[in-house]
Amino acid sequence: MDINAITGVVGAITGLVGGVSGCVALFQARHGNKLSEQANGSAEEANRIAVESKRAAEQANRLAGKANEIAADANSISQRALSVTADQTVHKWRVEYDGETSTVFLVNDCPDMARDVSVFVRFKDQTVAQRHVDEVAPFGEVALESEFFSKQIFEDQAGIDRLNAQPDFTYFGRGSCRVTVHVTYTTEHGASRNDEVEQRLTNSQRH
Repeated sequence: MDINAITGVVGAITGLVGGVSGCVALFQARHGNKLSEQANGSAEEANRIAVESKRAAEQANRLAGKANEIAADANSISQRALSVTADQTVHKWRVEYDGETSTVFLVNDCPDMARDVSVFVRFKDQTVAQRHVDEVAPFGEVALESEFFSKQIFEDQAGIDRLNAQPDFTYFGRGSCRVTVHVTYTTEHGASRNDEVEQRLTNSQRH
């Protein structure tokens, strides 16, 4: 065999080996790309799971904080309820009247504060004066001014005068206006209370 034939055979073998190597390299490259894609997909999935886990943890923390707030509120309400139940505060209310200004005064005649106080003055079946104040200090008062009181006293006095003008008739009395004062309030410990005071108003000056 001459040198040219030998060279041709060697070249053919070399080409064959190169082709096989190229195929192997191409296969490995494709396999590597596939593994890389799988790895990227796994990494993305891991990131997604991590994000969802973080969100779940944050939500759990928010719920835990809310639960603590609810527990604190429930405890506060329970404490207030116990305080209200144990509240034995007794308010004494007194009614005074000033004929010069036609004003009824509701006096908190005790050493305890009253809050959220609503006062209604009623004559027979009608409310003739009303007022609401946020608080009434110990021995403080609520003033309710209305011309109705003085007019009613004047009319009652006029009726008495007509009776006394009759022959052989004497009535010893003064014109007056009998009212009922209703008061609703909250004690310093949060207990809701209501009281009622009846008073006969006469045309006199308050001292």
